[in-house]
Amino acid sequence: MTLNKEKALAALLTERNKTEAAAACGITNRTMSNYLKDPEFVAAYNAAFGVMINKATRKAQQSMESAVNVLREVAENKAETGATRVAAARSILEFGLRMTEFNDIAKYVEVSNDVLQQSEKAS
Repeated sequence: MTLNKEKALAALLTERNKTEAAAACGITNRTMSNYLKDPEFVAAYNAAFGVMINKATRKAQQSMESAVNVLREVAENKAETGATRVAAARSILEFGLRMTEFNDIAKYVEVSNDVLQQSEKAS
């Protein structure tokens, strides 16, 4: 990949949109559009974007416990208004239910994959 394409890739990952990314790396919008038609460039972008999303997800996961603790403190703090306490409690419940559903689905998918693999081995 050329140096200009590498700069464009980096700009796409940091700027708000394609137009700002093109300006940031000193190319035209048309050139950026052409890069985005190049399968090699698109593959590199998708890979880099995937890495960025994975890193952000890990950071968010690492902060979940402390975030829940803050919500719990607010929900249990009698000095807070009722509305604030209810909002914190609602957030805890909503996130707790979502995580439970996610974990249940993940377990189901894992078990289903195991069954499918065993079935394929038996065939």
